[in-house]
Amino acid sequence: MEREEKGLGRILVVDDEESVARLLRDWLSSEGYEVRCANGYDQVREEMKTSPFDLVTLDIMMPGVDGLEVLRWLKERYPDVGVIMATAMGQLDSVLEAMRTGAINYLLKPFNMDLVSEEIKRGMERQRLIAENRAYQRELEQKVEERTAQLRQKVRELDGLDRLVHFQMGVHSLEEGYAEVLEVLQQVLDVQRAIIYRADEEMGVLKGVAAMGLSAPG
Repeated sequence: MEREEKGLGRILVVDDEESVARLLRDWLSSEGYEVRCANGYDQVREEMKTSPFDLVTLDIMMPGVDGLEVLRWLKERYPDVGVIMATAMGQLDSVLEAMRTGAINYLLKPFNMDLVSEEIKRGMERQRLIAENRAYQRELEQKVEERTAQLRQKVRELDGLDRLVHFQMGVHSLEEGYAEVLEVLQQVLDVQRAIIYRADEEMGVLKGVAAMGLSAPG
């Protein structure tokens, strides 16, 4: 069959039978995937800690901790990884349990390698779509956060302007006006320190007339 380009994704093959693991590793490597093997739960944990995988092919029946227990651990720790179960014909009840637990599909032993290739390809496409969806969601969330911040700033500006308009409608001293402006600046720009200068035309200099969070101007 026609080979795909290299660098298609990373796969962890989990099977306690070395010959089976080697068969899948060699075949999938020739397809262009980066493949690692593990013979049980302990090796799965070590491999998963080392670097992420796109797909895991997981034998249901293994000595010690069986495939279903490994699957539960994988879905708890790495919920986005795609898991494809490997099973003999007489283990279909376990396959149904695996699908309920989070496996995306299964492969029947003995393997039809062309079907293995097709299932892995579909699994990788699924993982690609999941990754794109995650990235799209992150982008949307970032845009929403940015837009929300802009709207909040606009509301503060409008509130500050409205406050100054209402203040001007009353009778207030110049000092009260300066204090009101400083409070509005704090509200709108979220500043903690500010100073207002006024031109002294006789002296030809700027003179501090009001301050917030600073020593008295003068």
